Amino acid sequence: MLLLLAHAVFAQQRQVSFSEIDQRVKSIEPAPPATLAYTLTKDYTTEKEKLRSIFSWIAEHIAYRVRKNTITVNNYNYTGRPAVADTGRWRSANDFVAETVLQNKSAVCDGYARLFKTLCDYAGLRSAIITGFAKGDLSRQLKFRCNHTWNAVYIDSAWRLLDVTWASGYTSYRGDEFIKRYDDTYFLAPPEVFIQDHFPDDLRWTLMDKPIIPREFNGSPYRNKSFAKYRINAYSPGGGIIEAAIGDTIQIVLETGDALADSKMAADTIASFDSCLQRITPSIAFLEPAVTDKNKQLLRYVFCVENPGIEWLHIVYNHDTILQYRLKIKNERPGLAVNNKSTPPFIP
Repeated sequence: MLLLLAHAVFAQQRQVSFSEIDQRVKSIEPAPPATLAYTLTKDYTTEKEKLRSIFSWIAEHIAYRVRKNTITVNNYNYTGRPAVADTGRWRSANDFVAETVLQNKSAVCDGYARLFKTLCDYAGLRSAIITGFAKGDLSRQLKFRCNHTWNAVYIDSAWRLLDVTWASGYTSYRGDEFIKRYDDTYFLAPPEVFIQDHFPDDLRWTLMDKPIIPREFNGSPYRNKSFAKYRINAYSPGGGIIEAAIGDTIQIVLETGDALADSKMAADTIASFDSCLQRITPSIAFLEPAVTDKNKQLLRYVFCVENPGIEWLHIVYNHDTILQYRLKIKNERPGLAVNNKSTPPFIP
């Protein structure tokens, strides 16, 4: 009897290989999020096994949606706006998106990330949705701005990063065809690997003390997710890297097309700080507009370089961070980092 009991305990504690998990999920059919999360995780004991099952199932069963038309399911569309007033059946926006994705078996990156988080929530696994800039076949854009969504998970007392969208396959060069190919490169990938092509809006989600600076900063400042909702016509300086010395005064200028309409926009919700999320060493300065013209169309931000530890300038507009500049402090004083003319040379 004792031998059989010991054998049963050993069997329950046996670590399941990722390849075995990946094979198992292929035969599991879509179901409502709560049911699916239970089915995917009930046979596993470790958090990593459960995460792998959820990750692998989504990559296996959900296809990237290359068409730009809106998907409609049960009188609801994928954009999140209900066609009828009753929204009581969904616990949250994530639930709504997750159910829509499961019914259509397709999504863009936001749908992948929300489905992953929803299944993790039902499975009792801690996760987060991360937005930012990514390079690659599924996020081909010319401007350096937020264009992708991925996830982080809290496992073994630390946050880790993953991207289930990229694990599911890739799009053709023209972007009109999805080629399914499972690739787990970005399953709990090390931060130094992830930062090579994933730059988050919130620098804490790099999970690095010294984040690598994307080459795109040479061409322009990084446009955060909130940038797109405002009527910003131009900004200066046009490059994303500002070089200055201690004692210099930096000026950054924004031109908005409709300040009144912008002021009526609700600021994005700022997530509360997670004490378990590693703080980054580089300091950030959040700049509010210091000078505004009479019509409030031209906003000037002024920053005096006094602390050599400041490495990032975040431009705040209507309580939203909309632009990020990288500050490089030189040992020698080169003069003002940005010219002091009344009308700066805007770059569209």
